[in-house]
Formats: sequence, C-alpha cells, structure tokens
Amino acid sequence: MKRFSSSKDTGAPCQRCMILRVFLGMVLLIIILGLSGGDELTYLKYITTQNVGNFIVVAGIVTFLGKLCFWHWDKKNNKI
Repeated sequence: MKRFSSSKDTGAPCQRCMILRVFLGMVLLIIILGLSGGDELTYLKYITTQNVGNFIVVAGIVTFLGKLCFWHWDKKNNKI
C-alpha cells in the first residue's frame, strides 16, 4: 500500500483505506435509506442490477476513450 507523499507528516490514511471508507459509508447510507424509506422509495425501482451494470460498462468505455484521446493529444504535442 502506497501512502500519500505528505501523509507521514499529516497522518492522513493511505489511498486504499480512503476508498474502503467511502465504499463502506455508501453501503451504510443505502442500508439506512432502505430501512427508513420503506414504500416511499418506489420511484427507485428502475435501479436494477442490469441498469447498474450497463452504467458501469458505459462509464468505463467513456473514461477509456477520454484517456485515449488525451494520451494521443499529449503524444502529438510532445513531438514538436
């Protein structure tokens, strides 16, 4: 696990720990929302595993294409 460059001085946690904390916080938020919302959350019925999977795939493709364009643009600018 690699720590941030100035984390020894500030005591900030490593990047992996921060990702785990955010993930667990979101899971806890979803559980609390589900328990307290009950029937009022019927408008969220369109969020299915298939829709979440499709969103992840589309977001990954868009991110890849964006990074590919920026890499190509940087490569072209460095040749000059």
